[in-house]
Amino acid sequence: MTVMHDGARLFVASYLVQKTELDRVWRCGFHALLWLNGGQAALQCDGEHFDVHPPSLICLSPGQVYRWSAADKAARATLIGFEADLFTAGRAQSGLLDVQLLHDLPLFQPEGGAILAADKNAGNLDSLFIMCRQRYQQLSERQGSKSWRVLPSEHESVLLAYLHVILVEAASLAPVQEQPRPAPSTDLRLSRLFRLHAGQRVVERLPVAYYAELLHVTPDHLTRAVRRSTGQTPSVWLQKQLLIEARRRLILTDQPVERVAEALNFGSASQFSQWVRVHTGQSPRQLRQQGRGKSTVLSGN
Repeated sequence: MTVMHDGARLFVASYLVQKTELDRVWRCGFHALLWLNGGQAALQCDGEHFDVHPPSLICLSPGQVYRWSAADKAARATLIGFEADLFTAGRAQSGLLDVQLLHDLPLFQPEGGAILAADKNAGNLDSLFIMCRQRYQQLSERQGSKSWRVLPSEHESVLLAYLHVILVEAASLAPVQEQPRPAPSTDLRLSRLFRLHAGQRVVERLPVAYYAELLHVTPDHLTRAVRRSTGQTPSVWLQKQLLIEARRRLILTDQPVERVAEALNFGSASQFSQWVRVHTGQSPRQLRQQGRGKSTVLSGN
């Protein structure tokens, strides 16, 4: 699983896909923007296959499993990874991102994940990713003999400024809505912040009260806001996300059912199996067999 190191909340990396990343399986522990400008590549994400034609921007959400399955020699990707709390924690601090401005970005949708064709503003995005990478190299620090670099917190605001503009450019790539959408309400904003945080920690099976405290509201307030915005309660949403995660682990990895149950914080494999059957009408093994009929099995990360 790819995660942030040493307390970092944002990082930038650039690599030749064919040389370093081909067929390596990654599991996102953060939100990520992947910029491909030049070359051709193919990406598998949660079992689906995508042919990626440059210039393209790929949005990935926490928990998603992906790998580059093909690429030519010219395919280079630049990755910006960032934590959700950049959008919420310490909102009084300067330099933090404006969540409302970015609501329409596919990255913020409940299902997560999108590949956006970027022809109309490829030049802007390419320049922004290059500048972001350069500034990260200048401001980040190598951790001793380790291979990764960490951005000190005092330099976060500089990279956040670049990320902000990149996300605004990305939001403009989304298809135009046929009907104008109303301005996001307080309920909608709170609901999206809940899903943003809970999506990163769904396997911990934390109670709704935990997220309510994190967002400085009561559990009842959060429940009402999420229900009014999505038509379902936070508890139901959490259960659905946990089921998505169970499907990922059963279908996309070779982990035994017992290990999947443990990873998802169930008390036993039998408890997990009963839960899966209640929600799908199938046993975990049946779900795995059915899903593998249409998906590529990845390694057991």
